[in-house]
Amino acid sequence: MRAWLDAVRDNMKVCIIGAGPTGLGAAYRLTELGETDFRLFEREGHVGGLAASFLDNKGYTWDFGVHVLHSHYPYFDRLLDSVLPDGYLRHQRRSWIRQYDRFIPYPFQYNIRHLPRQALWECVSGLLDIARRNGEAPPTNFAEWVVYTFGTGIAEHFMLPYNRKIWTVDPKEMSFHWIEERVPVIDVKRVMSNVVLGTDDVSWGPNHTFQFPASGGTGAIWNAMAERLPPECLKLSHELESVDTAAKKVRFANGRSESYDHLISTLPLSRLTELCRMEKLAARTAGLKHTRVQVLGVAPDYPMPQALADKSWIYCPSEKSAFYRLTPFSTFSPVHVPSTDRCCSMLVERALPADSRLGPDKFKAETFAGLEAGGFLTPLGDNTHTFAMEADYAYPVPTRDRDTILDGVLPALEELNIYSRGRFGAWKYEVANMDHCVMQGVEIADRILSGTPEKTLPNPSLVNGKAS
Repeated sequence: MRAWLDAVRDNMKVCIIGAGPTGLGAAYRLTELGETDFRLFEREGHVGGLAASFLDNKGYTWDFGVHVLHSHYPYFDRLLDSVLPDGYLRHQRRSWIRQYDRFIPYPFQYNIRHLPRQALWECVSGLLDIARRNGEAPPTNFAEWVVYTFGTGIAEHFMLPYNRKIWTVDPKEMSFHWIEERVPVIDVKRVMSNVVLGTDDVSWGPNHTFQFPASGGTGAIWNAMAERLPPECLKLSHELESVDTAAKKVRFANGRSESYDHLISTLPLSRLTELCRMEKLAARTAGLKHTRVQVLGVAPDYPMPQALADKSWIYCPSEKSAFYRLTPFSTFSPVHVPSTDRCCSMLVERALPADSRLGPDKFKAETFAGLEAGGFLTPLGDNTHTFAMEADYAYPVPTRDRDTILDGVLPALEELNIYSRGRFGAWKYEVANMDHCVMQGVEIADRILSGTPEKTLPNPSLVNGKAS
């Protein structure tokens, strides 16, 4: 086996496009196995992709949205301990929903006792309808699944408005097979017990505890991984311009070209098929939908308000705010701000349809208005420090036709030794957490080197159901 593997290595070159968690996972694994005939190319001047962090000129550290570390994989756990030994703070997840001018513990469906009486009754009534259900047709889309699973009350008071806000599409356009552990399904008896006994129920979920880098934000992980790679193998500021699938060459906007035997791409799948000039596949991937995201870091010149100091992040379904999530970010690590005694920091995330744009001034103004109208912060002055971030690709939307598209495209690329992986490379939201993405890179590296079958991409239910 060793002789065969060495022979493969002598005649193989791997090119990796994108130094986010997936690309770094692949490069790290290749390096770990002694393979150095690879190149990792990144468009930006830094690594980390959507999970990068930034230190601004006033000493504030910002993440590109909220990212927390929890794992389905022993390998990922070992990797984190290796690259940042003793470098984490551990937190108990304290997630909340801001609705009806009050904070409701997450998950919403287990804590409806905090609702106004009319809304509470509508949720309870919907649950009673579920209990009496007899012979109702099963759901065919995500909107129907929500009502079928939670009843009309919970659907209308939280599930549907929040999901419309984060996905920017009608939930009827979405499938529900991606759910897995993303949305806690209902235990009616448990809900009613919480209502009657006045109990808060907040322990659900894979990330009810999580860890976070002590300094440097989430990006510290990816910077540390990049430092473990052979220096000559990582090439920043290289934007992919074209892929010649016949000659097996990639060309970059700076004029550089590189040959490959195997190509691992973490580009959005629709973009990859365009750059490969594969018209039939590009026509199919044009049907994939995604959201854009704008993130505003907000740093008031006062300490963290007491009402937010005990909260990890807050889901915001209300129309009072255009954003879908607020994170009191400086509670994750005190070094995110110059001084916790005189300032604090928030991350505010807003989703937009793929073809939508919102100017920075309007985004800032609407964010400030939402923070004030939602009762999160006192009025913010124009001189409040902010840090704006945006990305054209934020969430891959699990539309009803997504799997049909993927099943026709991913195997066709693999026949050409092109492996599209990662959040947007594979376009599967259910395996798009940081641990999933790193492991997609690790697993495709193992498959290329030794033929080991992948687990994460083919088997989301398996990896999400238990550590693998």
